[in-house]
Amino acid sequence: MLSKNRNYGLDLLRMLSMFLIVNLHVLGQGGAMVRVTGRETVYYSCWFVETCAYCAVDCYGLISGYVGVDSKHRPARILELWLQVFFYSAGITLLFRIFSPELLMEGSLWNAIFPVGWKTYWYFSAYVGLFFVVPYLNRLVNALEEQELKKLALVLFLLFSVATALPKVNGSDFLQLVGGYSFVWLAVLYLLGACIRKCHFRRWEKWKYLLAYFGMASFSWIFKIGMENYTRKVYGEAKFGRLFTSYTAPTILLCAVCLLLIFETLEIKSEKVKKWITYLSPLAFSVYLIHTHPLVFGNILKGAFSGYRSLPAPLAVLAVLATAVLIYIACTLVDIVRRKLFELGKVRSKCEKAVDVVEKRISSIE
Repeated sequence: MLSKNRNYGLDLLRMLSMFLIVNLHVLGQGGAMVRVTGRETVYYSCWFVETCAYCAVDCYGLISGYVGVDSKHRPARILELWLQVFFYSAGITLLFRIFSPELLMEGSLWNAIFPVGWKTYWYFSAYVGLFFVVPYLNRLVNALEEQELKKLALVLFLLFSVATALPKVNGSDFLQLVGGYSFVWLAVLYLLGACIRKCHFRRWEKWKYLLAYFGMASFSWIFKIGMENYTRKVYGEAKFGRLFTSYTAPTILLCAVCLLLIFETLEIKSEKVKKWITYLSPLAFSVYLIHTHPLVFGNILKGAFSGYRSLPAPLAVLAVLATAVLIYIACTLVDIVRRKLFELGKVRSKCEKAVDVVEKRISSIE
């Protein structure tokens, strides 16, 4: 159903972000981005794609805050999401148990049954924690004046992004951000997204944000390559190259902010395009659930695209992008079946009823 209040630009950003995340995994886990002597041009080119895509996870966190701060909190939503996650964590494990039991890993059973507690998907585990504190974060943001919100956003950026960058040189993680793979970082992103939504400031033209996005991504890329080559000569090994290439890095975070500001007011006039976005956007999360399942990630994706290193640099980049497109499409087609099963089983309405029963019981005890 099309909605006048729906922000189709942000839905499109969700899909783009998931596509970029798939690129990260094709390059990293897939083995397309390994440095080979004599093939440095391919390595540099692939790392540029990696750097441009690195802000994708931050985009998801910012969108959560931007949309969630003014949205009705639905407790049934987390139950429905958990069932979606369990469908894939248990379903894919069962398929491996039937067809390739030799590929099962230690802890596969527990990863399948307890996807949150066993961090089968780190983002979802962190999001579950965030979900239950979101109402209080929203009250905080909505209680502050605009000037205070701007100060809050600045403090969050300086404290959790800028101030944590340099200590990485000696391996210090004094705020326990775990490189951004944590509940704390997700909460920071949520608050930043909420502040951007609530603050009224003069927006630039979209091309300026796009230029800033590529500028900061290029800085992170140049710093990494330059620092690696320098330390390789001085210390005999590459060091400090990831200083500005992590989820918490200031340049990567600002890249995500730029994309959010580009897509927040993106006008999509075609009704057909809106219908396709409405249909496909909710399927994006399952693209993550399917291709990063531990058994898929560790047995199928690992090293699957290492052959791309032998291609000329332009072809290697095109091969990475094309592979990400194919993975995205394949996972989306699978999730269409899952969504149909959920619709036939009336999962959403049953989740609503289950949560209503629990809330009534809690109210009666109180």
